[in-house]
Amino acid sequence: DAFKVNLQRASKLQQNGQLSYKYPVLFVEEREFEVNVSRTDNGVHYVPAGWRQLKRILQTEVVLYNNDNSKTAKFSYFQHYGWSPWDVELLENCNIIVMNLSLHYDSDSGRGNRFGNPLTDDTRAAITALVNFTTATSKKNRIAIWRSTLPQHFDTKNGHFEMWMKYTKNTKDLTCVPLKISFRDQSYNIAHKIVFEDICRQDDNVKSSCSAYENYCTVNIREKKYQTTYLFRQSNNLTTWVDERENPVKTGKILRWDIADLFDNHLWHSESLDCTHYCYIPQVFDAAFERLDLLLRIKLKNI
Repeated sequence: DAFKVNLQRASKLQQNGQLSYKYPVLFVEEREFEVNVSRTDNGVHYVPAGWRQLKRILQTEVVLYNNDNSKTAKFSYFQHYGWSPWDVELLENCNIIVMNLSLHYDSDSGRGNRFGNPLTDDTRAAITALVNFTTATSKKNRIAIWRSTLPQHFDTKNGHFEMWMKYTKNTKDLTCVPLKISFRDQSYNIAHKIVFEDICRQDDNVKSSCSAYENYCTVNIREKKYQTTYLFRQSNNLTTWVDERENPVKTGKILRWDIADLFDNHLWHSESLDCTHYCYIPQVFDAAFERLDLLLRIKLKNI
């Protein structure tokens, strides 16, 4: 929603002469479409059921117009509640993927509330999928981006949400408060940091303003120690997408979209009992999307 509203706001500002881009936003049209939740492979049903199942994809279509030229971009939102390797195939038509995993994993144990996999393992599996995405020989110039997790500001030792049963006696406990620790020390971003430092590196030969956010990650796409797409499909006897002939070890670039610091304000949450989601504050989201723009400019100028 913030992205859509930001685009609409940019369009209005341009019409009023307050912003100027090469391709001004002509209009923003939002539409939803349903995906088939009973996808099959050779007649085998393999999509897990339940409320966390992906039921729809929200797509925003933007037309950029300059004189007689127009460009169309489509943005799709895949809402997941944990790492979902069965949905990776839905991303094949994308050129750019922005991904994040975190909030539906227990902040203390680090395990997901769906299958119980550790966040560090699922992060490895997700990075593996992103590397496979960017290095596919059949499709060039793909971009993978990992977004940092925004701070939570619950009145707990680390600011993270704790189970509802702990709040039933006194809902005042849910009032949003300043963090008692640094937002960088919250559990989810720490888990991501551990994984990136383990399997990714920065290019010491590249010296740019964004070089610290460019990571080269080396993975084995046929890894079975955690729930990779390969392991999931093999375990469910899904024959497509499994190519035993190619070299399974790949290195791909993943950009880091670090915006957690911008949102470290307990007063910006949408309501007093929700210290996770944020209100739409134009200046904050402008700054966040500007960082994304800077990342993409570094990448796209080499394409």
